[in-house]
Parts: sequence; C-alpha cells; structure tokens
Amino acid sequence: MKKILKIAILAVITTPLFAQFTDLRFADQYALAFSLPQLQGNARFVGMGGAFGALGGNLSGLTTNPAGIGIYRRGDFVFTPTLAIGQTETQQVGGVNSPSRFNDRMGFNVMNFGLVNAWDISRSESANEWKMVQLGFGVNRKADFWNRSSFTNTVDWTVLDELTWEANIHEVLDLPSGTLRGAAHGAGLIFFNGNYNVFDGRPGFFNDLNFVLVDTIFPNSDTVTSIWLRTTDGLTQHQTSETRGGINEWFLTFGGNFGDMLYLGATIGMPVVNFHQTRTLREVDEVGMHPDFTSWRLRETLDISGTGVNLKLGAIIRPSDFMRIGVAFHTPTRFALRENLTIEATGIRTRTDRLDQFEYTLRTPMRLIGSLGFVIGRQAMIGIEYEHINFGNMRLTGDDPQFDLDNDFIRDNYRTGGVFRVGGEFRLDPVNIRLGYNLTMSPFEANSEAAQNFTGHTFTAGLGFVLGSTTIDIAYVNALRGIDMQAYSGMPWNRYSVSAQQFQVTFGWRFGN
Repeated sequence: MKKILKIAILAVITTPLFAQFTDLRFADQYALAFSLPQLQGNARFVGMGGAFGALGGNLSGLTTNPAGIGIYRRGDFVFTPTLAIGQTETQQVGGVNSPSRFNDRMGFNVMNFGLVNAWDISRSESANEWKMVQLGFGVNRKADFWNRSSFTNTVDWTVLDELTWEANIHEVLDLPSGTLRGAAHGAGLIFFNGNYNVFDGRPGFFNDLNFVLVDTIFPNSDTVTSIWLRTTDGLTQHQTSETRGGINEWFLTFGGNFGDMLYLGATIGMPVVNFHQTRTLREVDEVGMHPDFTSWRLRETLDISGTGVNLKLGAIIRPSDFMRIGVAFHTPTRFALRENLTIEATGIRTRTDRLDQFEYTLRTPMRLIGSLGFVIGRQAMIGIEYEHINFGNMRLTGDDPQFDLDNDFIRDNYRTGGVFRVGGEFRLDPVNIRLGYNLTMSPFEANSEAAQNFTGHTFTAGLGFVLGSTTIDIAYVNALRGIDMQAYSGMPWNRYSVSAQQFQVTFGWRFGN
C-alpha cells in the first residue's frame, strides 16, 4: 500500500495518536485509533493511572477487570460529569523552521455513570460459600477524541509530487471521485500532460517554479517521463487536525464474592463510536519568491459512527488482606461502522467530492490483563498491571477490495504491544493523594512504513475529597509521545514530539447503607 503523506498528528488528549492525509481510506489508522487503550474514566481512576485491575470497587475499573464489581458490598449509584481542560504541543524535533504549536481545548463529558446493587446471600459464617452477588449497568467513556493540533514547517517538496506519482502508477485517467488525486485534478493542481501521456504537477500558476526530473514510470508498457514538482526555495506548510467525539461503552456486569477470597465478574459491553475529524493542509509561498504562486489547500472531513459488542471476563484472588491478584480476558470487539467522507481541494478552482454511507466492519484485538493490588490497611493502596494486545490481529471487512490491502498492511506493520500501569492512593484524611504512570508500547513494527517508535509516557496525579455522600476528585494528566515518521514517502525519517495535558474534575454521589 502506498502511503501518500504522513504529516498529521491526531493528539488525543491522554493518548496522542498518529494519523495522516490519505489518497485512499487507509482505515488501518482508524482501526488503531479505535483499538489503542486510552486512560479515560472518573478522576479517581485516572489519578491512579487506571491501575484498578486487582483493586476493584471503581466503576471505571470495570472496563479493565469486571471482577472489580465483586468488591462492592452495597448498592451504589455513580454519576461523574467531567470538565476537561487541556493543551497539546506538537513539534518536529530537528525540523527546519519548525516551532512548537500549542492548542488549547475545553470539553465537558460524562465519563461514566451507572448503578451497582449487591445482595448478601451468605447463610453462615463459613468462608467456603458465596457471600455476595452483584449486578451493575451503566456507561463508561473508553476514548475521547476531542482535540485540536497544528504543525508548521518549511519543506522543499510539495504533496502534489505524491499526488502526481499516485495518479501515474494507476492507469491513465484513473482519477476516481473521493480520492485526493481526483480532487486535486478537479481543482487544477495536477493535470494530464498529453505530450508525454502522463499526469504532471505544473498548472499555470506554477510556471515560475523550478522543476527537476526525479522518476521514470512505465504506464501501458510504454516508457514515459514523469516530471515531479519541486521548489528549490521551499514552501511554508501548515497542517491542522481537529477531532471530536469518543467511544462510550454501555455495559451490563454480573459478579460474585466467594468467601471474601475469590471475586468473579463478567461484562457484556456495547461500545458506541462517534468520531469526527477535519484535517487541513495548506502550502504557502509567504516570502514571494515565485510571484505567480500564492497557495493551495486540501481538506478532508471524516465522520465515522457505529456500534460494537464484546465480552469481558475477570477474576480477583485475595490470598491475604494485604495482596490481591487480578486477571481479565477481553474478546475482540466487532464494530459495524458507517463512514461519510468529504474531500475538498482548492487551487485554480475548488473541487469537492463526497462519499456517503460507506459501511464496513472492524474487529479489534483481544486483550489479556494481569494485575496486582496491595492494600495497606486504610492508609494506602497500590495497583500494578499490564495489558497485552496484538495489534497485528486488527481486521477490516467490507465490499471494497482496498480492505484486503489494509489488512495486509496491518499484518506487515503492526505488532504486539501493550500498556503498563502503576498507581497509588494515600489517605491523609480528609484528603486522598493519588499518583499514577502509564507506559504505552509502540504498536508498530521496528521498520514499519507507517511510523516507528511511538512509545508513550503518561504521568498522572490527583486529589480526592469525601464530603458525606458527595465525592469530589481532581486529576491532572501529562502525556508525552515521540513518533518517528516520514513527512513524505522516500524522504528521511524525522522525530515528532507530542505532549498533551489535561485537568479533570469529577463529582460523584453515593447512596445506600
């Protein structure tokens, strides 16, 4: 699969993600966005780095280990509206004239709400019997896509080189609607050069630019010369990505407590996806080196929505009051997705293409989670866990034969990754102090065509207050990620640095005895 332009960073506030401008859909990037774990949930969960797999007793923690419901001994209703305030910084490390770009965001979400009820079914004081059973239902926020990122750099190649090359490796006049090369042709940015029987990147207002011969192609078994556009003095390239939406998972969880030593849980999950993204690329000759050249722009607007289903199974073993051991298994989530895509190119004129109601399915990888929990009286608790995911098992299915190429690309470029989480809560009445850390391992193979490295580090801190039946929790998140990738195919690899910060406030109410 030919990747057109690897330039945009989809910086989700707690887990920055890599995305790109595309000529085809390249749905593998969105498969990753919907499969990569994010640190989302109520502020207590986030403040401890999400390390609740063996500790339980937290509604957001049921997203990793449903056996955590077995810790509940009374009914509880939880509603956690969250105000998130964050800032994303993007910079090309070592890039030419590439300043850091800061983008602020503010959003209001309901990270989770639900009801848990617990029934005492014990008939004696014996430890060898079922003590409690629990039933819970509600919704957990699993992914948050609200963000804006931007990037500016000076380049000596334009994306029109790539679009021209793409047009030429396909059959002559193959410029289908809904592709960047088709929109660029309609906008007068690339055209068919009848003298050479080839697509070229030299519309009228590029005449003062310098060109060099960089490639020879062979369409229709005839040798012809492809002239790629190159500017010797450089262009200023502006890139922005705006995203919104998220994944909310409705859940129904059953659990039980056997002898206060074994806790079991099972969850039926029904995630709902709502994803909107607008990506804009604009190249400008701001210094006036070429009077006939002003600027041109590409814009993609993508809407993806759909629903899925999965099953989660978990267990927590409590060998002592001090220690808990947790394990969980998540089946793959099977999403049924609908996509609407709009591509707009502006050059000599404006061309807009729309593709409506494109449908396909996505199967995410299964997950295995192991965790340890340590409870030190009523003074502190510590959680440690690892989530194992083979991203090479993502699969896309649909009527478009392009998905076969996407799946081949996934098998060749994605690998086994995972997330290591650790967190602690220290109780200094009336304040609870929390710290957490996540290490997100790269889902890409070492020599992937899409990206390299991609390791992420997330640091969290939080405070908690219990005021009668009301709880107030505050969390701070600082996520850092370095991504090695190419600005254009065939060019040297550069490192891009992305950092994101978030402040989160959660209010909760507890009911029952």
